[in-house]
Amino acid sequence: MKKIICILLSLVLLLSLCGCGAEENVVDETADSATTQDDKKTSQTISLLYSYSDSFNPYLAKTTLNRQIASLLYDSLVKVDNNFEPINVLASSVEITDKTCTVKLKNATFTDGATFTADDVIYSYDTAKASARYGHNFYEVLSVQAVDSKTVVFNLSQCDPYFANLLTFPIIKSGTSNVTDADGREIPPVGCGRYVLSEDATSFKLNRNYHGKKGVIEAINLINSPDEAATSHYVEVGATAAYYTDGDKIVRMSGKKTEVSLNHLIYIGVNNNYGSLASKEMRYAISAALDRDMICRTAYFNNAVSATGYFNPNFKPTKALQTIEANANSKITVENLSKIGYNNMNSNGYYANFAGNNPVFSLLVNSENSSRVAAANMIAEQCKAAGIQINVVECTYEQYVERLVNGDFHLYLGEVQVSDNMDFAPLVTFGGSASYGVVTKKEESDDTSLENQGDEQQEPEQITINYCEEIIKSYHEGSCSIADVATTLLTEMPQIPVCYLNGVLFYDSSIKNGVDASHNDIYLSFENYEF
Repeated sequence: MKKIICILLSLVLLLSLCGCGAEENVVDETADSATTQDDKKTSQTISLLYSYSDSFNPYLAKTTLNRQIASLLYDSLVKVDNNFEPINVLASSVEITDKTCTVKLKNATFTDGATFTADDVIYSYDTAKASARYGHNFYEVLSVQAVDSKTVVFNLSQCDPYFANLLTFPIIKSGTSNVTDADGREIPPVGCGRYVLSEDATSFKLNRNYHGKKGVIEAINLINSPDEAATSHYVEVGATAAYYTDGDKIVRMSGKKTEVSLNHLIYIGVNNNYGSLASKEMRYAISAALDRDMICRTAYFNNAVSATGYFNPNFKPTKALQTIEANANSKITVENLSKIGYNNMNSNGYYANFAGNNPVFSLLVNSENSSRVAAANMIAEQCKAAGIQINVVECTYEQYVERLVNGDFHLYLGEVQVSDNMDFAPLVTFGGSASYGVVTKKEESDDTSLENQGDEQQEPEQITINYCEEIIKSYHEGSCSIADVATTLLTEMPQIPVCYLNGVLFYDSSIKNGVDASHNDIYLSFENYEF
């Protein structure tokens, strides 16, 4: 059966290889009276993968392939580049004042000739808010209103200088979502993107009326890839001009590649209410024991970058303020352990108190994530080399979540997708959706569920201020900057940042220049591709 499938895929490949970045066509200058000088040049036809059984509707598409390729059919108000900076697409300007975001719109038309207006933005926003993929971005939006046909105002519940980074939802023509034909088949929404779907739905054609720059890629042949096995086959034999992955299993594609910065933080979560972990110095000591570069190389196969602080290393406004070292620094570890009474190394090779007892921490990890298990074991080995005992505890995802919710942990290795507006409230404030172990007050430790294992007993201490929570509150009130947030999070360190994950875009070697991508749009610079 596998042999038959391979033969069938190969036959499809022969039919589709009519232009994977190699076929050149001279544009007929008489074919379209609206053709500009930019169009009167050698053009290209390439092939990309998609799922025939899935939708091209960006709000309904379930497969990664269709979600990615939909960015060529639909533009957004703003796109975010690889440094998490906003690029105006359908927005001509975005102005944020206090709790108000005013967006001025460019002059553009949809592929059916209709004029793009503020009403389409409202319709697209309502559709996005109801979707699983984009709905979470609008937690701070109170209302949206069209001031006139070319102005939209977003009223927010809090100050957010980087709200523009969330205006990445696809714009579709009002009333065109969830439309079907006479046979009940879905009709994709009308967009105003760089390409338009052909009538037989087997290719994308260059949008001649596109409001922005038009590239040299005249058409995109679509190759149906129904599952992972088919995708792997097409990638390996070079049927597709581009392939993106951000998972553990990477299919290597011959040609070139570019890294895509993800806002996915891998971190060590800390039970701030347990023993010496309540001390910043212990968290500093563990942090300094980590060789983050080695974890990125080994556990994540170089598809990660060391976290120098809480914020993504590519985010320029906080880059100079993040001072965590990428490699282990035993001197910092020893200095901080000494400050909290661990001055002597015992016979087991761990730093201990005057009684010879060393703290022992368990590190929870989801056993179903192989990269994270590898990272957890490396963290334990690196901490052991620095004189800190950490035991890795693997458990199923259900057990992992249950223990986090119940507070039944010392440390855990977690991953969180930080929103593009760089809001860390869910991670570092008490009661946040990912703030396991964060406390506002120090209470007397109850060790009935956690074995103390040699950690020192401390007298109950009342902490009346959670500085991370206070700085986040001040930031949302507009009384401090994101630089203040970055500095406070690093100083308090309620969790220990480890690394940020990267995705990889592989592309055909015939594409010489102009390739830029972001997690927001892997085809970010598609119109700039040069062959």
